[in-house]
Amino acid sequence: MREQFHYETIEMDRLAKDCYQDRAFLSALRAFLPKKVFQENGDLAFDAFRSLLLSNGTYRKKVETLVHPMVYRKTEERIHLTRQVGGKLAVETALPNQAFLSLADAVLFVEAPLPIRIARLVDKRGYTEREAREMIEAQHIEEYRDCADFVLQNAGDVERVKDALCQFIQRI
Repeated sequence: MREQFHYETIEMDRLAKDCYQDRAFLSALRAFLPKKVFQENGDLAFDAFRSLLLSNGTYRKKVETLVHPMVYRKTEERIHLTRQVGGKLAVETALPNQAFLSLADAVLFVEAPLPIRIARLVDKRGYTEREAREMIEAQHIEEYRDCADFVLQNAGDVERVKDALCQFIQRI
C-alpha cells in the first residue's frame, strides 16, 4: 500500500517506544517510577513497566505527560518536513489530540469489535486479556470517531480492509 500510493508512514506507537530507549528520558522516568520497573543496566523492564502503568493510573498519567508531548512534537516536525518537500505522509496513532487532528488533511478511524481488539493485543503484544482490556478502556479512542472523515471496519478480512483503505486514499 505504501509503495502503491507513495506515502511515507509514521507509527506514533513506535515513536513512543523509541523514547524508552533515550537515556535522558529514562532518567526522567527514574525520578518518579519505582525501581522494580528498571533493569540493573538502567533500561526499562517492560513487563513490570507495562503492569505498573495498567494497574496504576497515577503513574500512567505521569508517564503520558512526558511521552505524549515528545511524540506529538516529533510527529508535527515530520508532518511539516514532509509538506515542505511535497511528500505524502500517513500517521498511525491510537491517541490523537485536537492539535494533532488540526494538522491532518484527512482522518481515518479504524475500528474493530472489542473482542477482536483484545485478541489482537494478546496475540501481537503478549498482553493478558485483562491487560488488553484495561489498556483499551484507558484510551477512550471512540471519542475520536466523530472527528473522522472516514470510518473503516477492521473485523478481520484483510482484502476487504485493503479495498476500503484504497478507496479512502483515492478520495483524498
